[in-house]
Amino acid sequence: NVIEGCVDYTRTGTSEIIAIICAGLGDSDARVRSASCVALATVSNELSEEVGEHHEELVPLIFNILNDSNMTIVKYALTALDVIIEGMGDSVVRYLRDLMLRMVVVLETGTDDLKPLALSVIGSVAHSSGQAFGPYFDEVIARIKHAMALTGDDDAMALRGVATDTAATVAEAAGKEAFSPHLEETMKLALQGMELESPNLRECGYCYFGVMSRVFGSDFTPFLSHIAPQLLQTLRIDESSAFGLEADEEPDMDDEDGQGQLGMSTAVADEKEVAIDAVGELFASTTSGFLPYVEDIAKELVALLDHYSDSVRKSAVGSLFTFIRTFGKIGNAEKWQAGVPLPN
Repeated sequence: NVIEGCVDYTRTGTSEIIAIICAGLGDSDARVRSASCVALATVSNELSEEVGEHHEELVPLIFNILNDSNMTIVKYALTALDVIIEGMGDSVVRYLRDLMLRMVVVLETGTDDLKPLALSVIGSVAHSSGQAFGPYFDEVIARIKHAMALTGDDDAMALRGVATDTAATVAEAAGKEAFSPHLEETMKLALQGMELESPNLRECGYCYFGVMSRVFGSDFTPFLSHIAPQLLQTLRIDESSAFGLEADEEPDMDDEDGQGQLGMSTAVADEKEVAIDAVGELFASTTSGFLPYVEDIAKELVALLDHYSDSVRKSAVGSLFTFIRTFGKIGNAEKWQAGVPLPN
């Protein structure tokens, strides 16, 4: 984790770091292979594009680890694979067939903790490969819809959440025309997931709505009447119970040394942050179709400018700016020009 504090310095030595990681990925000791997968994922998170350039060395080694009998190592390998694909760009196309075959095998025969990771990899592959993903679309969307309908234990809910995220990613890769026949069903499943007692599913649902509105634009408007009440419900959640306070009390954000706890957050705050981001995306994408909900939602966004979580406040500011830009777009305002007009 040293890289997290010195990314720019480390960037100059990426090739040397990758050489060490590659040696570890091919080591005979399972502990070394495992640690190398973790290191690769960590480095890739910070230096995605730089690591992606070394795909010819890394991908074959990870493919080999996916055949390992130790499922813990396979888990770490899938995590690393997911991260490096994001930095590979269209180079992922050359591995597309092998990637999809391997991920389908994991979805069919893998343990419950591996299946969400495989589905996440498929989402990353779809995002990076774009139109080249087309031949795999039908099989993948069928598996996604099946996973989006799961109920039961925590493993099932985790897979359902990843499936909801992946549905949005695949829709963006496939495009409006290809995904249109599946929009109604996946929307229904996402909305049903919002009703389950799972903060993670609600967050995934909001991410899905935001991306879908971007893909379908004004054609997404008919679904807003179902989404807006969910958004308002989340934005209005009373969080006082999370701090053991009465409803009218405010949490004290200062510690004993008088330093504000800027990183403080709760599951509800995380859900609000994702919902706020979705609000901005929905208005920007559907424009006039979102107007019936603007006033009520804008009031909640303004109220959240005082929220204890800096992430929530930041998202609220961002979405309010998006509201202003979208109003300008709807109103066809003249393009602003610098300077003050001089009198004749």
